[in-house]
Amino acid sequence: MTNTKQILITTTRSEIFIVRFNGKTNLRGFCPDCHAPTEMLTIDESVSASGKPARELFRRIESGAVHSIETASGHLLVCGDSLQSFFESVAAKKSAKD
Repeated sequence: MTNTKQILITTTRSEIFIVRFNGKTNLRGFCPDCHAPTEMLTIDESVSASGKPARELFRRIESGAVHSIETASGHLLVCGDSLQSFFESVAAKKSAKD
């Protein structure tokens, strides 16, 4: 009987692409929760896009309802797809009640 060991190596890779159109910077990155590339927004852009206060966005991010990544320099980027999906579902539930 021989003793054998099995080693499992897992790697993670993420990329951020910066694309500029007409002076506006659009950040594209990989959302690990969506498993897809998406537009990544800063907190300020997320507040403007959703119309919700930053404090509420942080609560949604902490709960996992809205996805985000943290850059190596410590900046938080919000997944545009999950932000849009979350607030569309909230709006749909609200209009169903009315």
